[in-house]
Amino acid sequence: MDKICNSTLYAKALNEAGVPTEVHLFAKGGHAFGLRRNPHPISSWPTLVEHWLRNIEILPPLAPDLKSEQ
Repeated sequence: MDKICNSTLYAKALNEAGVPTEVHLFAKGGHAFGLRRNPHPISSWPTLVEHWLRNIEILPPLAPDLKSEQ
């Protein structure tokens, strides 16, 4: 697995290139751990990426009736 500094260096390079970026670092987990439910905060990863993709307009905004469900 990559060292955590690789993630921060990548985020810095994206930021310097003007690419909208978010970085979320989790104490427990690993590659693909966020895709299965577990008791650790990393399981929130799919929701975080969905919100980010909507924020940068890659995904469309949620319909008003669906916003209350999240």
